[in-house]
Amino acid sequence: MKRLERAIARRMAELLAPEFSLTPAEIVFTVPPERRFGDLSTNLPFLLAKRTREKPFLIGQRMLARLVPELSSLGREAGAAGVVATATLAGGGFLNLSLQRDLLWQYLLAPSSVRDLPVEEPGKTVVEHTSINPNKAAHIGHLRNSCLGDTLARCLRFLGHPVEVQNYIDDTGIQVADVVWGLLRHEKLDLAAIRQIPDLAGRLWTSYPEYSTLLGGDEALAAERNEVHKRIEEKHEPEFSACLYVAEAVLRDQLEVMDRLGIRYDLLAHESDVIARGFFTAAAKRLKAAGILTPAQEEEHRGCWVIRYRKEDIEKIVIRSNGTVTYVGKDIAYHLWKLGLLGLDFEYRPFPTYPGGYDVWQTCSEGGQARTEFGRARAAVNVIDVRQSYLQGIIGQVLEELGDGETRRSFVHFAYEMVALTPACVRELGFPLSPEDEKRPYIEVSGRKGIAVKAADLLDRLEERSRAEVTRRNPALDSTEAVAIARSIAVGALRFFMVQYSLRTVIAFDFQQVLNFEGDSGPYLQYTLVRLASILRRLPAEETAVPAAPTALPAAEQDLFWEIVLRLSQAENTVMLAVSGRELSGIAQYAVDLCRRFNNYYHQFPVLAEKDPAVRALRVAFLGLFQRRMKEILGLLGIPVPERM
Repeated sequence: MKRLERAIARRMAELLAPEFSLTPAEIVFTVPPERRFGDLSTNLPFLLAKRTREKPFLIGQRMLARLVPELSSLGREAGAAGVVATATLAGGGFLNLSLQRDLLWQYLLAPSSVRDLPVEEPGKTVVEHTSINPNKAAHIGHLRNSCLGDTLARCLRFLGHPVEVQNYIDDTGIQVADVVWGLLRHEKLDLAAIRQIPDLAGRLWTSYPEYSTLLGGDEALAAERNEVHKRIEEKHEPEFSACLYVAEAVLRDQLEVMDRLGIRYDLLAHESDVIARGFFTAAAKRLKAAGILTPAQEEEHRGCWVIRYRKEDIEKIVIRSNGTVTYVGKDIAYHLWKLGLLGLDFEYRPFPTYPGGYDVWQTCSEGGQARTEFGRARAAVNVIDVRQSYLQGIIGQVLEELGDGETRRSFVHFAYEMVALTPACVRELGFPLSPEDEKRPYIEVSGRKGIAVKAADLLDRLEERSRAEVTRRNPALDSTEAVAIARSIAVGALRFFMVQYSLRTVIAFDFQQVLNFEGDSGPYLQYTLVRLASILRRLPAEETAVPAAPTALPAAEQDLFWEIVLRLSQAENTVMLAVSGRELSGIAQYAVDLCRRFNNYYHQFPVLAEKDPAVRALRVAFLGLFQRRMKEILGLLGIPVPERM
């Protein structure tokens, strides 16, 4: 539909050119709230009124005088004939268009109408998401990041943008140093013993909170950990090798969980390689020359190099007095590389035996290949929660000061609020609750404090519950098929839950809500398409032929039929708005609204019981269109559609 709208806009701009100076891009269409106002609407008269200081209604009247005689030419580029039937004014100056519905129907049924959007801005977008510290297994709080990031990448690709998905592995950070200290110094293990731990990520799930408690309460131990951290950055043994082994073992565990959710990456970028390849050294030289990185002025930061963050007028340490580099310093260097502003590159090698069985590349400092497809992006989007806004703001400021403003606009912090647990969920997971906690709407997740549930365990529980429900509904179902269906339902339930809320909302996880088969949930969307597929499978093959025009429908059916068809046609617009507004929940709401309308429609106007061949054929074609478009929308959300439920 977006291609059709652009064709209409181009022709409108040509017709209005003798009197109004405007570009096709300025003609933006929306769907009116009530169908009596038409099928498409634009506020173009209001836009031009700001320039000319005339009344929008008068401008709209002059526009109509030029457009009405040429209505048949609007949209002609997208098909054999124009698709606009009428043009009217409403609301003081809104220009409303009604479409030739027979022609629109044919257009929407054509395969060429799907995903045919031209990309207006050339260049690649790097989407960084997941980026979990490789010091323990992933927990439920990490999953919102990964689901949002993966959905965003899918949406950008759907809109025609080249996308590269990166997962940044902070394998030399302070939290990895915590567990290396814990294993080597606190537990007195050597590297050989560490390699013998069968489930290292699971072991660290319980050990990391213990290490954190010890380090947080003893300055001497914290100083010892800082020494371990410095030795890691300087590649001293055994700390450096222990660090790399721990990070890769934990990373592999995290990737297995994400692969269960259909979440994959193009590049795994290691922080250790940022250091080893001299990225920060080159970045620091450039920042110092530009006066961005300077010696600290504040007494408490003596001996450090800092960046003054203008928004809060504070010094942010980039190089500590002991010479080690803070996280933000390495992150700045990494982002200069992402946007092709550093002049250096990694070497690359495949990640061995990736869980999904396909090739994923990772960075390396030596012994790898030189490749040109990574980095060098037009835009970089970081999916990171709002608690990191301070550090993301510093990165954005640095890019702005180094560039001409364009660099700043190419960097986006895709921020979101945290995931918590309902008290009922906390009880079910076996965590103790105080009387005060019982009254709270949610309990915060904290891997450091040990109040969390492993992402893998969460998926196992969801699959177990899904299987119980599937078996209850289909007692004769083969156990192997039941397991496969349960996995699809669990993935769909979790992914929908993580995207359905506004990014500005703290979401409280609850098993019962997530697996609701009737309400606003992933299983509800899946069930709608499973039911639809079952209907289509029961039809003879000859009934799938597409009717020429939907003129045979009864009057009572027309309004609901066209309302759903027109809403289906807005899939591309919905995705574009969700991406540009950084609010992916709009796609989830769009999917639920369409499925509710469809279920209402089918309840009133079934297919299999219809006797009129023409009406039946139209409904069959309508079901096929709905199935095709909704599969695309669910694909953007990462929701699989099982064979049955």
